Amino acid sequence: MRAIVVGAGVAGLTAARDMHRAGLEVLVIEARDRIGGRTWTADVGGVPVDLGGSWIHGPFGNPLSAEVEAAGWDWKNDGSWGMGLSVFIEGQGWAPAHVASSLVATQADFDGDEATAALGDDASYSAAAEWYVEDRRLSGDARRVARFGIEWLEAGLNIGGLPEVASVSGCACYHLHPGGNAVISGGYIRLVDSLADGLEIQTGSPVLSVEHGAEVIVSTERGSHRADRVVVAVPLTIIQRGAILFDPPLPRYQLAASRLAMASLEKVVFRFDDHFWPDHGRRMTFVSDDRRFPTWIDMSHHTGAPTLVAFYNPKATPGLTDRPLDERARMALGVLKTMLPRCPDPVAVRCTDWLNDQLALGSYSYVPIGATPNDMRTLGTPASNALFFAGEHTVPESFGTVHGAYVSGRRAAAAVLA
Repeated sequence: MRAIVVGAGVAGLTAARDMHRAGLEVLVIEARDRIGGRTWTADVGGVPVDLGGSWIHGPFGNPLSAEVEAAGWDWKNDGSWGMGLSVFIEGQGWAPAHVASSLVATQADFDGDEATAALGDDASYSAAAEWYVEDRRLSGDARRVARFGIEWLEAGLNIGGLPEVASVSGCACYHLHPGGNAVISGGYIRLVDSLADGLEIQTGSPVLSVEHGAEVIVSTERGSHRADRVVVAVPLTIIQRGAILFDPPLPRYQLAASRLAMASLEKVVFRFDDHFWPDHGRRMTFVSDDRRFPTWIDMSHHTGAPTLVAFYNPKATPGLTDRPLDERARMALGVLKTMLPRCPDPVAVRCTDWLNDQLALGSYSYVPIGATPNDMRTLGTPASNALFFAGEHTVPESFGTVHGAYVSGRRAAAAVLA
């Protein structure tokens, strides 16, 4: 049996690896000139930095943990998001420890199912934030940072959508494994290269159409390929905009995809000569009215050199999506110098732009108001005996994660082999 996999991200490579191990003849077709998709380990000032997926979220029981352990790779655990957190409030300065603690407590205490029970299935994170601070009777800075945490850290960054759009009930389906957040030493490129080992991969070949009948015909800009089965493992946005023509058409899948949304999480990576920030700079939250560059994480212990990464949602700050990347980097550095006035200029800077990447148009999927987790489940079901789908957007319990992509690839391969 011959199989084709469309997409060489983690979902596609995992499916291809499993089918190849089972004895199938497999061809992977990738539009980019590199493999890995939205996992991309790049050199920034001489050190490896993950510009896409970075962590294994919840390594205890996470399916990726077995891959890492079997390969014998080193990995380091960053702990939970609240460990070592400091809060800087614009116009006030560094907040007292109890205010930072209240933010950490909010992130641990806020429960999407509880909010849904109180507000209904159509509640947004904006509505949930207002309900939460009232229900918990918070006031002052504790109230402000709690709202900021729910709206702009949970919805705006972790989910990657605007808080008035992201669905509390829809996103509550996500299952967080315990154990903090782990990073593979050297970056996710190690997983990508391991999955790709021994596979036939054709890069630089955008797929134009997929015919799935008695025989599969996958047409690209460089020619056509025939097979018995095909696994399509492309980002949600490729399905949404109809970039691949399916014959027969897939109206049920197109409708499910149209109801879902794509996140807009971005990074600015700064590599410095010296580790100038204090110990409380391991994780920093910048609270401001315009929500610019709110989260900063010290990645030095992973890269081996002084490295700070700013995480932000460009849609959260008015006008930021229209700013060029070099201007965004200057703005981010300005935020850092506001928090830490002794901050020197970096020796290297790297900005992501997944939102304008035509092969992604965003960072990962999420459930907005008007959609449900069943839309993701629909996208994960086989379309026929010949056509199967994979991708993080097809696993509602793990949407937006590398392990979600991995699980979907294993599921698709198992369905093909069955």
